[in-house]
Amino acid sequence: MDITQTVPLVADLDAELMAAYQPLARRLALILHDTDDAQDMAQAAFARALERRHRFRGGDARAWLYTIGIRLALNEVRRRRRLVALDRAPEPEWAMASQPDLWVALGELDPQHRAALVLSTLDGYTHAEIAAMLGVREGTVSSWLSRSKERLRTILGDER
Repeated sequence: MDITQTVPLVADLDAELMAAYQPLARRLALILHDTDDAQDMAQAAFARALERRHRFRGGDARAWLYTIGIRLALNEVRRRRRLVALDRAPEPEWAMASQPDLWVALGELDPQHRAALVLSTLDGYTHAEIAAMLGVREGTVSSWLSRSKERLRTILGDER
């Protein structure tokens, strides 16, 4: 492969990563339940993706960036749990102004379950795609989604 074929691919990947950056930060805010931490994780994921762009083998660049970001975020959550039980950060104004009950309810979910729910509901990824992103089995994702939806229905008072 000559260099003229490589340059447009790198530019296309960079453009796709840039387009996915802000949506990733919003998804991470739902997972981490903290907008500042989400911005930090999105930035770290973006930097890591740029550093490792040579490893990208084609396909969905957004999913690749989301995978990096979500794994970083979940690792951070696990690290914090080991260190110290942290006080909850104040709820962000934008979330409280639009859907405060939903925001609080999402905070009650395990971060991995929140991640699966966000990827499925907001981004439309399949169970298989989410499983690959989170490094778990497809059946695990199905179980997480089912339990998360049921938990949200219970918390929000929508018992069916």
